[in-house]
Amino acid sequence: MIPTAVSRLASVQTALPQGEMVAPETWSSLINLAGRQRMLSQRIALMALLADRGDRVARSAARDALQQFSTAHERLTQGGDGLPPPPASALREAFFGHDGADAAVRRFISLARQIVDGNGGQDREALTTLVELATPLLTLLNHLTQSYETHARASAQRAQQRQASLISSIERVAGEARIVAMNARIAAARAGDGGREFGVVAARLVEVSSQIESLSHAAMK
Repeated sequence: MIPTAVSRLASVQTALPQGEMVAPETWSSLINLAGRQRMLSQRIALMALLADRGDRVARSAARDALQQFSTAHERLTQGGDGLPPPPASALREAFFGHDGADAAVRRFISLARQIVDGNGGQDREALTTLVELATPLLTLLNHLTQSYETHARASAQRAQQRQASLISSIERVAGEARIVAMNARIAAARAGDGGREFGVVAARLVEVSSQIESLSHAAMK
């Protein structure tokens, strides 16, 4: 299951995501949480091995790490504490589709819980399986983290493109308004005293248009 998930996740890295709007700080939190999973998975396996040799402190440490690991996985897959569930179709597929990342992680959690909650006699078969899964699971979690990073970068690029497009539209409208205002000033000048007030408004419109363009240029820096 895990090798299949890894191979499919690797192909996701080159594809631009179709994710919902996610704030940069939210992407950062998701990346940090996914990265933390990698460390916790290895800590669980190591502490489980030490607990099997009678180390009570290791058993407690394994239980704590497992709790953190399980909570983090729930936040990544279901959302919570300000974080959304997987915010892109490729990530949802990685967790719940044929990639099977969610099932692989939950299997690891189940085995670890069986071991750390044992009453003195550890389930050796479960421990052996847990240790065997630790390395491929680490590879899977690495690819998941990389996938989050890929989506975060693409999201930032799309945000920059939207900002550039919006500023370009604002500058275009401001330029058109300035041309209209200049024509209005000419018309007001030709109208003499009757167009004086209209000329004042047109002059102010020119100033506002110039200010809008200046702000647009500043926003692009």
